[in-house]
Amino acid sequence: MTCLIAGTLLSQATASVNPFEMRHRMPRIDVPDDSLVVENLPPDDSNPFDMAPHRPPGAVKTLLEDVAEPFRPETLIPRGNTMPKQGIFWVLTILLGFLTVAIAANRTAVGRAWRGFLNDNGLTLAQREASGLVGNTPYFLLYASFLLNAAVFIFLLTRVFGGDDYNNMGFLWLCVGLAVMLFLAKHLFVALLGGLFPVAQEVRRYSFLIMLFNCVLGLFLLPFNTLVAFAGEDELVKQFIAFWMLGLVAVFYAYRAWRSGSIARKFLAADQFHFLLYLCTVEIAPVLVLVKVALRQIN
Repeated sequence: MTCLIAGTLLSQATASVNPFEMRHRMPRIDVPDDSLVVENLPPDDSNPFDMAPHRPPGAVKTLLEDVAEPFRPETLIPRGNTMPKQGIFWVLTILLGFLTVAIAANRTAVGRAWRGFLNDNGLTLAQREASGLVGNTPYFLLYASFLLNAAVFIFLLTRVFGGDDYNNMGFLWLCVGLAVMLFLAKHLFVALLGGLFPVAQEVRRYSFLIMLFNCVLGLFLLPFNTLVAFAGEDELVKQFIAFWMLGLVAVFYAYRAWRSGSIARKFLAADQFHFLLYLCTVEIAPVLVLVKVALRQIN
């Protein structure tokens, strides 16, 4: 009986010691406190067979913290005042020469575009005559002139409100690429809608309306750009001319939206939600994104 009691007491005293632990054979590693996460690790006298939450051994603290900088696309915009004063003069001269070639290619196309700008009958006549590559080439040239002048328009407005920090050829080429990408994406999206839904005829008419209005706007953007580029050194005068130009462009696009409503009028009664969805995603959202980026750059 005495031996049994003594054995029981001895086993209780040694129960907290794991017989499988071989600490004398384990290498000693010095872990710096500031580079590795060592908290919540099991103590040295714990059982290695215990189930514990998994932690990557030696995980760096910066990997466990959200310290990544948010992506800001405006930081990719080229900066610097590297364009000489006569640089914008030569750019406008090249645009004037290109517009002259576009008008001389087919002068009657300019008249048809203007009549299509004023009424729906002129739009129908211009669309009927613009068939094939030969019929569409004059409008493509005028459209290209509009895209170039729209890029210069954005460049000059940014220089007026953002200062000379954006007065460089890299930013001018970025404006050209942005203008081409936005309008090309819009035409592709409209063409995709015409292929998915039974509105192919209306989509072709609407796409031609966009091109025709932009051709007419391109005729006015060149003198507008010349006016704001050589308005003098007074910042108030430049800003007044810039706001006046933005107001005219806004009125122009408001008139185009009203003319576009005549094409989509028969779909409004049955598909109001889809029309509103298109209006928000294609017409309004890109403008708001550009305004947001411009305001962030100004601030």
